[in-house]
Amino acid sequence: MTDGKFVVLEGIDGSGTSTHARLLGKWLRSQGHSVVVTHEPTTRKIGVMIQRNIKTEETSAVVDALLFAADRVDHLEHIIEPSLAANKIVISDRYVESSIAYQTSAGLKMDWVLEINKFVKNPDLTIIFDIEPEKGLRRKAKTGDKFENVIFLRKVREIYLQRAKAQQYPVIKTDRSIGDVQADLQNLIQTIL
Repeated sequence: MTDGKFVVLEGIDGSGTSTHARLLGKWLRSQGHSVVVTHEPTTRKIGVMIQRNIKTEETSAVVDALLFAADRVDHLEHIIEPSLAANKIVISDRYVESSIAYQTSAGLKMDWVLEINKFVKNPDLTIIFDIEPEKGLRRKAKTGDKFENVIFLRKVREIYLQRAKAQQYPVIKTDRSIGDVQADLQNLIQTIL
């Protein structure tokens, strides 16, 4: 049995984080690991509020950032930390880097976004999924949320790539086959198990 490990998949809309989180969880289970696959925003109370808000433009970037930070605390307390304490591998589809990328692209100062997320538990591995925004949006079914437009996603992608370089996060190009991306992902995960 491995100690609990915390893995985060980050990337713009349509980059494949949800698909690959699910597939990675399935593969790790087939290898005998106990796995929890989760996502942000969560399906808990604050996460549901966020899901409702991103369908509209009723909330400001500041309110969005604070809601995501609150959802993240709840996520840590109720899902991530208990799972890690039970020696499970936690795979999160999005985490704090998404707040940094999306909220700073919406005009907030990165220092402030980092400050409201200073409580976060650092993952054992954060992987950035990279795809051209045009390809990502074509791949993703339109959900109509306020973050889905090419110009905005270009800014988000640029911040993800800057953060990957600064924090030395591995980057996986996801405009390839699911099998190729999954093979790269599995190889990276094995480095922390």
